[in-house]
Amino acid sequence: MRKLILSLILIAPALPLPAQETWSLDRCVAYALAHNLDIRKQDIEIAVKQAEYTRRCLDHLPSLNARIAQEYNWGRSVDMQELVIVRNKLTRGTGASVQASVSLFGGLARHAQRNAAKKALEAATLDADGLRENLAVDVTAAYLQLMLARQIHAYTRERFETIVQQKERTAQLVDAGSQPKSALNEMEAQMASEKAAMVEAGCRVRTATLDLTRLMNLPPDSSFVAGDSFGNDTIAARIPVMTDGQVENWLGHDPRIRSARARIEESRHLQTGAWGAFLPSISLTAGYGTYYSSASEEPFRTQLDENRNPSLSFQLGIPIFNAGEALSRARQGRLALAQARLAAEETRIRIAEEIHSATIEAENCCQKYLSAGETLRAMQGLLEITEAKYNLGAATALDYIIARNNHFKAVSDYLQAKWQYLFQLKQLERYRP
Repeated sequence: MRKLILSLILIAPALPLPAQETWSLDRCVAYALAHNLDIRKQDIEIAVKQAEYTRRCLDHLPSLNARIAQEYNWGRSVDMQELVIVRNKLTRGTGASVQASVSLFGGLARHAQRNAAKKALEAATLDADGLRENLAVDVTAAYLQLMLARQIHAYTRERFETIVQQKERTAQLVDAGSQPKSALNEMEAQMASEKAAMVEAGCRVRTATLDLTRLMNLPPDSSFVAGDSFGNDTIAARIPVMTDGQVENWLGHDPRIRSARARIEESRHLQTGAWGAFLPSISLTAGYGTYYSSASEEPFRTQLDENRNPSLSFQLGIPIFNAGEALSRARQGRLALAQARLAAEETRIRIAEEIHSATIEAENCCQKYLSAGETLRAMQGLLEITEAKYNLGAATALDYIIARNNHFKAVSDYLQAKWQYLFQLKQLERYRP
């Protein structure tokens, strides 16, 4: 499923909106993945995490700063060249310096923050993958629901056409005396009922189309016609049983579980960084500076050359007491790590139950599909027999109407079972990496 989704994302930007061209399931999924607002928000979140990770990586580089200053003093000042006090005289001074510093050891805080930012980026990316997979499943369900509504609508139109024809035959039977006049009234009532069913089925098609296009974030003024990708498919009456090994294999690939594991690693690195506040820090600073003062009679270049001041310093910082802030952060990090582990375990249990439930539901839908098929065949035969008897005057109009209604219910149950079973099979395909 993930490979399919990635390939659909790559081709989605090149897909123009068709005028009356039918949309396949793959095309609907591709368009939804390219235009879904939640996924686009998550992509922005990934960019934010990427920027944070880049910043944490750059924290390991040394810092370099340059300074140039021009000073004017009208009062009391010190001639740095002669080390004498100058009073009530305008003096000008020019100074320039360059300083570089690098942290040699900072209690592992920067290293831990960089690794935590990397895991946060990985978790955000996996969250986006999970959103894409969930959206693909939702679009598939909406698409199949539309296919079901279209088939029921087509069947109701066919039923309405047959009841119109049957009404005409009933009129002939009434004229011939084979059926009472009340049979024609019953046929007219049945025709009105089936017309209402046809109108209701058409409304369901429009509603299902609207649900699908909204899920795809398709503009309302776009022309959308879904193609019947599964109308003539023969569904195999079998369940692809998933072994425990296959379930465990999927649990290792599921982006939701991988995201939860990445957040555990993020919390672990943040905890390491928090404990690093108890360790000493070592930094190295190197600088070079010079200056010029008008209080001295030496030329400008001579002063700059003579007043050169290179420096090199090592600094050791030892934390002693910071009002319990470091200890509080360390405890918070430990609790955050425990929460991340519990969240990962909950996610694993939920997805494992989801897989087993999908397998059981697919098996139940298979049994319903087979049973509905048997019922439909029986009702089809009963309808044909009743219709033949009615045309010969051996059955009443009420018997014929009851047989038609039973047949309609059997067709509806069969179509619903078929599309639900097909969706459950698509669900199981999701868990096969």
